[in-house]
Amino acid sequence: MTDGLWWLPSLIVFGTAGLAVVVAVRVTAAKRRLGAGTQDTLAALEQKAGVALVRTDDLVHSAEEEVAFAAAQFGDAAATDFARTVASAREQLREAFQLHQQLADEIPDSESQRRRWNQRIVELCTEISRSIGEHTDSLDARRTLERNAPERLGELRRAIAATEGRLPEIESTLERLASLYAPATIASVTDAPTRARDALAQAQAALAQAELRVSAQETSAEHLDDASQHLLTARHALDGATRTAAGLDSASAELAAAIDRIRGSVADARQRRDSAEVPEAVAEISAGIDIASAALTRASDRSSVPDPLARLDTLREAEARLDAALSSARSRQQRIDSAREALRGALFSARSHLDVASTFISENRSRVGPDARTRLAEAERQLALAEAADDPVDALDIARRVSRLAQDADALARYDAGPRTAPDKR
Repeated sequence: MTDGLWWLPSLIVFGTAGLAVVVAVRVTAAKRRLGAGTQDTLAALEQKAGVALVRTDDLVHSAEEEVAFAAAQFGDAAATDFARTVASAREQLREAFQLHQQLADEIPDSESQRRRWNQRIVELCTEISRSIGEHTDSLDARRTLERNAPERLGELRRAIAATEGRLPEIESTLERLASLYAPATIASVTDAPTRARDALAQAQAALAQAELRVSAQETSAEHLDDASQHLLTARHALDGATRTAAGLDSASAELAAAIDRIRGSVADARQRRDSAEVPEAVAEISAGIDIASAALTRASDRSSVPDPLARLDTLREAEARLDAALSSARSRQQRIDSAREALRGALFSARSHLDVASTFISENRSRVGPDARTRLAEAERQLALAEAADDPVDALDIARRVSRLAQDADALARYDAGPRTAPDKR
């Protein structure tokens, strides 16, 4: 290319972009004119169909031009789907014109036929407008992204740096968790820093490609989108570790509170057992006390690295058995009071299990099947019922059901995801 024609590539690029904007404006204007109206009379419907047909013809013609401009600006591949949509719209438009021809020919038509054919014309025009509008809106959004590409590059560069800055803190957190809790409790997030680093490296590579294309005044949206997606993957990995740490720490605090609460319940149960006059009630309460005492011993054991959620589950089950044993010796109000006290812990366990299952399914969505997702959805629904229930006894039963459903969802999801994430059965 001679030095005298150095300006020609820029003229082509900016000229094409300018033409694309003009056509987009025409398409958008034509689309907006296709508004819906009332059809009180056949005459009004016929007028509406005629107006829609003319405007839709203009819309399709403008869209055909827009396909060419989109191909010139973003490449043929980017315009392929739009071209198919416009071709389909042209076929639908032919059907509409054929119906209008039948209405205008010399063959008499019944009022029912005229109404039906005009309604069909309106339906076809509306569908054409919708389908073309989706593509033109997408192109408008892409052009906006291209115009804002330099600013987006800067934002992504800063976001990647900020995410990289979180890595040392997450690694320190995982080291602390490993020293406090059983390995199975953090198995799903132990490799979070590695996964995040891999994703950030991919984000950096995509960002470098985007920078080259921006410098060359070429389209960069695809590479910017790739960088954003890899950044999001890294953030999800690190956020999962943060949530796991918060959940385990909260579970430890709740475990201590549950131990104190159940110790009090055992003491109260002993008093009620000693004052009970019905032998069956005495035997039932004694059995509940034994189960709760054994659970307290296991939950307080410091000889092994704990899994606070598992210990909470053991206490929750023991508390449920003890509560059932005491029910024969309690009045309705006493049962309600007890349920209200136990409800907070049951809801905590339910939310904790739900969060664990939800986090795992979210991070492994492509590998998790319908059974796990169904149980998760049912657990979420039941949790809402528990939180809204007026009767604490009912709410307690529902909350315990939520924990079971969430545990089932988590186990099924880990089974679907593969042996690496399957729950430890030892």
